[in-house]
Amino acid sequence: MTAAEIRKYSARVRRRRRMRRMLMFVLVLLALFLLLDRNFKPLVFSLAEARSAAMASRVLAGALAEAMEGGVAYDDLMTVRMDEKGQVALLSANTMAMNRLADRAGQAALRRLNNMSSERVTVPLGAALGVTLFAGSGPGIPVSIVPIGSIGTDFATEFEACGINQTRHKVYLRVTASIRIVIPTGAKTTQVSANMLVAESIIVGAVPEGFVGYELSGEELNLVP
Repeated sequence: MTAAEIRKYSARVRRRRRMRRMLMFVLVLLALFLLLDRNFKPLVFSLAEARSAAMASRVLAGALAEAMEGGVAYDDLMTVRMDEKGQVALLSANTMAMNRLADRAGQAALRRLNNMSSERVTVPLGAALGVTLFAGSGPGIPVSIVPIGSIGTDFATEFEACGINQTRHKVYLRVTASIRIVIPTGAKTTQVSANMLVAESIIVGAVPEGFVGYELSGEELNLVP
């Protein structure tokens, strides 16, 4: 074998070695990426979900406040009927007024969520390590928030004893939305909600002839759980 042939053979061997080293390097990097993705993905999703849910909850609370602009009186939502003795005999809901209020809240929530979807939330990569020292360090992982489905609204009432012959009646409006949290390596759907006290009133009844000290539980007071 001539010197030229030896040099060519040696060059081919060196190239093959370099190719093997590069291949091993790429495989190690791929394995590390898969390992990091498997370990960090749940943590990144958890952080992204917490931040996104907090932001969406503030948006829904703002939508409720917008729907309540101008004020809502208790008499607008509930009708109190008295008996012949002047005592409360029946509470009935003003369904039309409550539907209009719920519709305003739903429309405001949908509009605000659509505006929020154009904003970006970032989660520092260091926060996914779970070490406080690195919580704010590292490149930011972009998180997109996409509202999906329709906005749900519902009312809840609560009755609270506030005296021997007095009951406080509270009416709450709750707005619920489904959002999709998207990070570069996946997506997750979650639900967020916000509620607000929209009206309350003190219902006065007859003073009983006797009274036994007994504290009612929340289940006994709340007629609509």
